[in-house]
Amino acid sequence: MFIVCSVPQGSVLGQRLFILYTADLADVAAKHDVNLHSFADDTQLYVHCRRCDISTAVDRLEECITEVGQWMSANHLKLNVHKTELLWARSKHGLA
Repeated sequence: MFIVCSVPQGSVLGQRLFILYTADLADVAAKHDVNLHSFADDTQLYVHCRRCDISTAVDRLEECITEVGQWMSANHLKLNVHKTELLWARSKHGLA
């Protein structure tokens, strides 16, 4: 296999270049009204909702994850389903 471009593993610029490369993910998340937090090669998508809005929030998050997977595939990246997790947190006030 011939690689035409790359960044050396462990380089100082590696993480920053990856964040620049994946910056469009913020637009995908915003389109679905989903919050995004990225660091190095990790990305978190999250939503806040009230109990009465749970199904809408889940739909938004599912649609966003689907589009993120499509974006990643189109940009020669792989969404690792084995490292993808869902965490559901409920506030003590019952808002989430």
